[in-house]
Amino acid sequence: MQKIIRAGVPMAIFLLLGVSGVFAQGGSPQPDGWQGPKLTPQQKLPTPAPQRSVPSGKQVLEIPSRPQQSPEPPRQQTEITPRPQRESPRPTRMVTVTVTDPQGRYVPGLSREDFVVYEDGTPQDITYFNTGENEPVSMGLVVDVSGSMLSKIDRARFALRRLLATIHPQDEVFVEAFNHQPFLLQDFTDSRVLLSQAISALRPVGGTALYDAMLDGLRHVKRGRYQKKALVIISDGVDTASLSSLSQVANAARRSDVLIYAIGIGNPNGGFGVGGAQITIGPFVLGGGGGGFDEQIDTRTLQEASDATGGRLFVLNTSDVERNASVLEDATQTISRELRSQYSLGYTSSLPGDRYHGVHVEARRADAEHLAVRTQKGYATD
Repeated sequence: MQKIIRAGVPMAIFLLLGVSGVFAQGGSPQPDGWQGPKLTPQQKLPTPAPQRSVPSGKQVLEIPSRPQQSPEPPRQQTEITPRPQRESPRPTRMVTVTVTDPQGRYVPGLSREDFVVYEDGTPQDITYFNTGENEPVSMGLVVDVSGSMLSKIDRARFALRRLLATIHPQDEVFVEAFNHQPFLLQDFTDSRVLLSQAISALRPVGGTALYDAMLDGLRHVKRGRYQKKALVIISDGVDTASLSSLSQVANAARRSDVLIYAIGIGNPNGGFGVGGAQITIGPFVLGGGGGGFDEQIDTRTLQEASDATGGRLFVLNTSDVERNASVLEDATQTISRELRSQYSLGYTSSLPGDRYHGVHVEARRADAEHLAVRTQKGYATD
């Protein structure tokens, strides 16, 4: 009797499921307990297949095993995110530095450790360093097309096309002309074809709104996408038609963060007539003795603007430009070489930005005392 009970234990669950069917037959169970039509409950034996999933708890355990692998991607993300943080804080200020030796040659091969940037006399931590060869430029070409440029415009077109031949694919350039008012011929582009077409459209006529053109050129070049910005201005006269003032030009130039390169064509000692009086307004000079009106150029305005921004002024004699095409071309090519030979230094100012700040850069090398360092004189964020 004991044996029968033990033999029935493994089947107890299934006997309970089919008990009504077994005893409804009215007979006693077969010796093996599962014969004939009573196989139907046995066919439902696969129903324990869900019970198989219970012992196959390995599948249930595999589900948390996936989260155990998921922490690895976050680890990779935490390894990647510090990389931009190492370069931070991103520089909020950028200064362009030109370094020359006693012979006026550009000095290559300097590193970040060779420079010290002072803002209002306070040393700043340089967090960005690049060379002009790798630094893209947003550049504007502002060309005088007043009537007095008629004999020089062909030379100007030739020199500007040669300048465009030196731009890099990542650079962007716009072309603006001015006579009695400034007007845009070609907006920012890296297409030499479009820029060359704009230069071909230069037609001299009318007066000279030099101050308006300088202010408009500064406003436009500041919209460029690159931190390094330069403005090249070609003019052969003094202002005769601007609505802007000299003080506005001087103030905008020293606050602009834009390198201003000016090419003046004419006679810097010229004036409004033979023996004409020289008129001084602030740091600028109008008039002067000798020469005719067309030969006079406002070198003081152009010098003030270029000095304040770390750029450079080129004064060319009209007769030299008209006789020799290479004179004006040499000036534009020098500008191109200088832009590629400079150093860009970035830092985040430790001083309040609501006023004008003076900027000074020194080179620290064994021969530093023999090196000339040129950069902008200051900036203002307002």
